[in-house]
Amino acid sequence: MTLSVDHIHHIDRHVINEGEDNKSMALWVPSERITTHRIDAPAAPQRKWSELIPWILEDRLLQPVDDMHFVIGAISSTEDKKQVDITVVSKQDMREWLRIADNASVDPVALIPDYLALPSEEGRINMVWQEGVFLVRDDSGRGFSALPEMAWHFVRRLIETSDIEPRLSISVPDENLVPEDLRDDADINSADIDWPLSEIPLSANLLSGEFILSANKASSGAWLSTAALLILTVVLGFGYLQVSNSVLEQSVADLERQASKGFSNVFPGNKAKPEKVRASGESLLANLFKQHQSSNSPVMLALVGLDQFMAACNCDLESLAADESEIQLKLKNTGKLKMAKLKISGYKTTSRKLGEITSIRLLEVSKP
Repeated sequence: MTLSVDHIHHIDRHVINEGEDNKSMALWVPSERITTHRIDAPAAPQRKWSELIPWILEDRLLQPVDDMHFVIGAISSTEDKKQVDITVVSKQDMREWLRIADNASVDPVALIPDYLALPSEEGRINMVWQEGVFLVRDDSGRGFSALPEMAWHFVRRLIETSDIEPRLSISVPDENLVPEDLRDDADINSADIDWPLSEIPLSANLLSGEFILSANKASSGAWLSTAALLILTVVLGFGYLQVSNSVLEQSVADLERQASKGFSNVFPGNKAKPEKVRASGESLLANLFKQHQSSNSPVMLALVGLDQFMAACNCDLESLAADESEIQLKLKNTGKLKMAKLKISGYKTTSRKLGEITSIRLLEVSKP
């Protein structure tokens, strides 16, 4: 499968849909954040160079060596000595580039200085305008990135120190950006770099040491995150069920207490277990309904009328007999009763006195 390539400034063009795996890519990174130093190869065995080189370069760096990331590059040999190219970039920049890639759901397999996208041609210095800076590469394969004034200064130095004056190939949006002393002998065009199609030298990969581990962690992060999310979902699901059951049980207990309390409020003096509230309530309501029906019967209405008639008479009730159509009372001490005022709707009343006993009879009058 062909490896996807692009500049880190254009990484937002590669959209990763939700649910898709991270995309593996090789990324060009801005060379203005990177320096390359050519030094004499240490006399120590090559396996120890990674420990020695930071301290060899300490005096050339503006930042503490512990804050910098060092990548050992190509080794060149001449008749009398051996030299090695060391690429230096701050660890902060490396972490920032990896963060940008991770936010774009990209797993970087390589970070390459972007000046290496320019061709290295014998007898020619290539320059390309790139977002406010120039990328420069000479025929030795070395290069850099710098602001225009600094770039023109370095290019003049390269021309002056060459045995044979190299030609300039400059890609720039406006020809007036090229100084007059360099313009006449330069091949000027307005072509842009096609980052995805530029040949990428993986040998210049900045992902080494601690950062190759960071990249590997990023590439495994997708399935680890998915697995962790699945586990978290299951745990939260069980937790939710437990909480829901507890809440439901508490709600049921509260409802049972409310039902028992409400039953006692509606039917004072009566209590019922929660599971018997309905049956007990229905039974008591049926009894109350029957009592209500009885209180509205003619006999009960007549008795209520008699009670009002006999109020405050200080009579003594000897006997009372009642059925559906007739009521008979026998009273003593009826001196205060005024029998003429005894009138009960729906009944014919008669009374007679036998010694101390006054007998009162109410006979229901049949409706026509």
